Amino acid sequence: MKKIIGLLLMSSALATQAGAEVLRSVSVNGTQRFENATILNELNFRSGQNITAADLDSATKKLFATGLYSDVSVKMKNGVMMVDVVENPTVYDVYFEGNDRLDDDVLKTEVELKPRSVYTQRKAQADADRLLDVYKRNGRFGATVTPKIIKKEQNRVDVIFEIDEGDKTYIEKINFIGNHEYSADDLKDVMITKENAWYRFFTSTDTYDPDRLNYDQEMLRRFYLKHGYVDFEVKNAVAELLSDKSGFVLTIEVDEGKRYKFAQPEIRVSLPEYQGRNKKDLTRFLEFKKGERFNSELIDKTIENLTDEFANAGYAFAEVIPDFYKDEKNQTVRVVFRVQEGEKVFVNKINIHGNSRTKDKVIRREFRIKEGDAFNAAKLRRSKQKVEDLDYFDKVDFKTVPVYGDRSKTNVDVNVSEKSTGAFNIGIGWSSYDGLLFETGIVERNILGTGNIVNLNAMLSQRETQYTAGFTNPYFMDKPLLAGVEIFKTTRDNGDYSSYSYDTIGTSARLGWDYTDRLRQTVRYTLRQDDVTDIDEDASMYIKEQKGKTTVSMIGQVLSYDRRDSRINPTEGYYLSLGADIAGLGGDTKFFRINVTGIQYFPITDDVVMSIRGDGGHIWGLGGEDVRINNRYFLGDASLRGFEYGGIGARDKYTDDSLGGNWYVSASTEVVFPLGLPKELGIKGKVFSDAGYIGKPDGFDAEMMDYKNSLRASVGTGILWQSPMGMINLDFAAPVLKETGDKTQVFRLNFGKGF
Repeated sequence: MKKIIGLLLMSSALATQAGAEVLRSVSVNGTQRFENATILNELNFRSGQNITAADLDSATKKLFATGLYSDVSVKMKNGVMMVDVVENPTVYDVYFEGNDRLDDDVLKTEVELKPRSVYTQRKAQADADRLLDVYKRNGRFGATVTPKIIKKEQNRVDVIFEIDEGDKTYIEKINFIGNHEYSADDLKDVMITKENAWYRFFTSTDTYDPDRLNYDQEMLRRFYLKHGYVDFEVKNAVAELLSDKSGFVLTIEVDEGKRYKFAQPEIRVSLPEYQGRNKKDLTRFLEFKKGERFNSELIDKTIENLTDEFANAGYAFAEVIPDFYKDEKNQTVRVVFRVQEGEKVFVNKINIHGNSRTKDKVIRREFRIKEGDAFNAAKLRRSKQKVEDLDYFDKVDFKTVPVYGDRSKTNVDVNVSEKSTGAFNIGIGWSSYDGLLFETGIVERNILGTGNIVNLNAMLSQRETQYTAGFTNPYFMDKPLLAGVEIFKTTRDNGDYSSYSYDTIGTSARLGWDYTDRLRQTVRYTLRQDDVTDIDEDASMYIKEQKGKTTVSMIGQVLSYDRRDSRINPTEGYYLSLGADIAGLGGDTKFFRINVTGIQYFPITDDVVMSIRGDGGHIWGLGGEDVRINNRYFLGDASLRGFEYGGIGARDKYTDDSLGGNWYVSASTEVVFPLGLPKELGIKGKVFSDAGYIGKPDGFDAEMMDYKNSLRASVGTGILWQSPMGMINLDFAAPVLKETGDKTQVFRLNFGKGF
């Protein structure tokens, strides 16, 4: 039997050998753009080599696999390998037709076919599929994309993607199953995905996006864990397209489980320096106590506190691991924080994805941890917050990915979703103080993806005309230095309260830097010309003597400390600032001024935030000069609601003109709360209380001036609306402490400024 098998194998080998042909040369035909050597290198056959049918088949497949050729033929004849190819055309240009909702620039980033690239039908169809995905993410599930080509000379083609965008496919209804403790409306507020409504024309959150729905499930999980539901899970989430394809119905099934409380927490430290006599009391870093409702966010904050403490003590690799011991009978969870020396892990690479416009370095410079540094979770969290505070992105996601084969290294993957950072603004508004106003401007907060800011603005109202133009570089000379310049011109009519007007024109430059993540210093120089003009004939003599032009050459600084949880929408923490200015380094106006501000935020509930703010300032004339009226302080309107601007303080007894003061202090307490309306409307309610003092002006004469050194205070309520045209403030305030002669203002509306 073995002999028979051997004879068969030998026979097969001889047959194969008989079918082989000795290679003498290779002939290549059909190449236009590519060198023949490209094909020869790819085939890698040698003269004298026996070429079989299998070799010819393999060579054909290799050349097809390069993607360079639409047709390939490889044959042997009399020792000559004849290779005939038809090259795929190159792309001359790429066009999009029928796209109104998405710009060409957006679509071009999604396709692989580019000018001078090789065209294949497979690439064109893959690009069409990617474009369809883009339209689906924008809620257009009825879109179609058809790739076509127009042939040009020299084997080139124009690629045209014919697009029918179709209608938007909205979320018509979101249903919940299994929710008992929280209503469907409560859970809808947690989600980013929203139901279709007439007022959502400025957003796309009411269109179906599978990625967004997955994120919403995580948001629901976080919401329940924050409120004590340890066993919560989303059992199912289904999106069903209506039969007429007019919209989607989302059905989310949840299992809430039971609500748990915290048992007695414990911190166990295995580091030798924290044992025995060196053991420290670390309970002050706990954010919760026994008996409080379980809250996953408080656990995260405790981990952050402990990580920072040990990092500051020199333990860069200290690891805080929470262990959970659930007692279902008593519905409690005991959390034991184990602090141990973790593995020495270093940051290998920081990979940034999704920033098609913003340059990598703009994001990287916000990191508090660099490639090659010891991995530090607290610094990574701070880095994420810094990137979010740029306000360039809708979504910022950080993920650590271990390096395969090397446990001592980890990569940090950053995924961002960019949003618009520039706008042309135009609007009409009305202010209780300024009257009817018109504002227009252009601002780009991330010009050319560099992080630089350019702004041009013009504001016209019944009382004031203001023009400004500025440029800011937050990383001057690629260093953490904020540098900016601005030119401005303002004309202000103060006739209603002080019988004069003034014009100001000037320029300013500033330079700022951080001492720490929280402590910031800014210095500035301002050169301006002030002109007190249009003084009424019956104005106060103290105002008439201010008439004329003066030049102010002023240097100043602001030192600020920011512990808010968010610069954009703070809910807790505090902010402090100390400013000082000195004028007289040139010019003909001399004064020294100091201003302080402090504000603290307190989260009362998830949606209710209280803030307490205090402000104060003092200005002194230098060289025997009195402080001019346009440099004094005035209280009222926004700074002391319930009173007109300049409505309190010193007045001329005979003309009733407000004369301002050389110092002031004010305080405000405000509580902002939801009104039960959809969150995306941006409408909230508030209650507040304001109080303030203002001092005397220079040259005070009790016989000519009326001044009462007493506290003024008010209480009120109002509405805040973050509208598409800007923040609208509506306040109703009533003075509770006032003096005879004060000018009050019950109703205050500010609309259209600052958008």
